[in-house]
Amino acid sequence: MATVITNGKQTVKLYESVNRGRSMFQLAYYNGGKRVQQNFADKAQAKRVAKQVLGGLAGDAELVDAVATPEIESLVAAKKVLAPGYALHVAVEEHAQAISKLGKNTLHEAVEFFLRHHRTDVPRLPLKDVSELFAKSREQSGLSPHYVYLCRKYTRKLVEGFPGQCLSDLTTAELDKWLSGLKLGPTTKNDMRRVMGTCGNWAERQGHLIKGMNPFLGMARYKEGCSDVSIFTPEQLAALLKKADATLRPFIAVGAFAGLRMAELQRLDWSEINLESGYITVAASKSKTRRRRLVPISENLKLWLTAAKRESGPLCLHQQSQRTASRLCTGFKWPKNGLRHSYISYRLAILNDTARVALEAGNSPQVIFGHYRELVRPEEATLWFDVKPE
Repeated sequence: MATVITNGKQTVKLYESVNRGRSMFQLAYYNGGKRVQQNFADKAQAKRVAKQVLGGLAGDAELVDAVATPEIESLVAAKKVLAPGYALHVAVEEHAQAISKLGKNTLHEAVEFFLRHHRTDVPRLPLKDVSELFAKSREQSGLSPHYVYLCRKYTRKLVEGFPGQCLSDLTTAELDKWLSGLKLGPTTKNDMRRVMGTCGNWAERQGHLIKGMNPFLGMARYKEGCSDVSIFTPEQLAALLKKADATLRPFIAVGAFAGLRMAELQRLDWSEINLESGYITVAASKSKTRRRRLVPISENLKLWLTAAKRESGPLCLHQQSQRTASRLCTGFKWPKNGLRHSYISYRLAILNDTARVALEAGNSPQVIFGHYRELVRPEEATLWFDVKPE
């Protein structure tokens, strides 16, 4: 039998029962159309709560009685658009909390932003998978082994810096902070930024990243200082060519007397070397600038290539020709980009024509002028291009 507690309009029922020898008291009432039950071990406490509940219900009833007709119509309209099974007061509470956190932004803008960044049709690949897939795509595109190596190296650093994360998790601010904290020079950091930017563009095309959301493109660039250009002396080059065998000599000779970049040397085929016309063709697909150019074959280079000439096949027979050749250095170190820097320096001293050397080297006149002008004397350049087979 229940005891009815009322305030004249609402009622709360108090039930008494015994469970394992102990008295139990239960309050039962309706609030918002839902039945509510509360259990107590003390009857006095149950009655106190019952009075509090009745006071709250009375207050709610007064609010309902005070609702004007337009507000009732608004409530009815709200119930119609509300998702089934979703209580109106819960929806209003969540909306109020969201608006307080968004500030000036609207809830609709927040939802659109969330959907753009959490699309279900864009797979969330771990950075480790992205790194390997990107490197393989560069390899399949026919890019140089050295460039593919750099793609793997730099993107793996990204994996180490953001363990367990996906590409879509990264932000430009986080990437800038990470890259600036690495103990690397500005040139290397800029190289990493370029490689990772290319990775982001590739990920967009492959559907691994939402279009327009490449976080690498906005990263800060680092100011690179003008470093001194180091070159070989004619005597050092002559010693290298003398020690080199037939598999390595063409690589050193073309690098020293034609100035091709390392990646261009690795891609060069004998069919692109025309001793009769006196030119080496650097195809657009093999050039860093993606522009075809012709490089003249000097008289001494022609002598070095004649003995090893083949109709076709790769000029470089070593995967890491430079490393193999650097082991031949005795009493001196292999300068960074030494063969190309040497060619440009000595060639400029001979011609004294920045524009022409820039055209042959596939570089800008500004770089040639700024880095190589007056680096060597003309008499030293004459000795360089006079290094010939014995």
